[in-house]
Amino acid sequence: MPELFASVKALNPDIIGITESRGNADIADSEFNIPGYSMFRSDRVNGHRGGGVLLYVKTELNAVETKTNSQFTDQVWCKLKIKNGEDLLTGVCYRSPNVVLFGKDNDALLCDLINEIRGKPLLLMGDFNFPDIDWESHRGSTAASNKFIDCVDDAFLSQHVNQGTRNNSILDLVFSSEPDMIDSVSVLGSLADSDHNRACK
Repeated sequence: MPELFASVKALNPDIIGITESRGNADIADSEFNIPGYSMFRSDRVNGHRGGGVLLYVKTELNAVETKTNSQFTDQVWCKLKIKNGEDLLTGVCYRSPNVVLFGKDNDALLCDLINEIRGKPLLLMGDFNFPDIDWESHRGSTAASNKFIDCVDDAFLSQHVNQGTRNNSILDLVFSSEPDMIDSVSVLGSLADSDHNRACK
C-alpha cells in the first residue's frame, strides 16, 4: 500500500482499477482505503486464494456502486455523472485463465457481461489474460480469444492499450464505448512485486 500511495500522489488519477487484490473476509476495507477516494471492492468468493478487484474513484466525482446481473466472478462497477448528465458505467474485471478453478463457462460469462453493458457510456479496465491476441489485427490464436474479440467488436468497444503489460503480452486492457473517450495510454513500471506493468491514461 505505501508504494500505491506514492504512485497515486505522483499521478493524481481520477480512477484507479486494481486486479488480483487478494482480498478476503479477514482484510478490512480500511486496509485498502486510499484517502480522497471512494473504494469499491469485490473479493473472490469461491474459496481459492487470489483474484479479486478494487475500483477507486475520486470522492468529489460522487461515484455510486452498481451491480450487474452477470454471474462472471471478479468484477466491480460504479456509476458517475459525466458532462451531459449521463451515467458513465465504470468497471474493473479480472479473468482467470484457470479453467480448473472457474470452469469452462467462465469465458461465456464474461461475454454475457459485455453483452449486458453494451450500448451504455462505459469505461472497462482489467486483466483479461489473453496473451495471444494481436489488438492491431483483432485476431487471436485460440477459439477463446477470437470469441472474446467478436464479443468486444459486437459491443462496439474500443481497446486502448497497445504496449505489453506483462513482457510483450497485452494482458491488461482498457475499453471504452467511444473511441475518443481516451486519447492515450501509457504503460508504466510494475507496482511492488507485481509481474504486470501499470497502464495509465
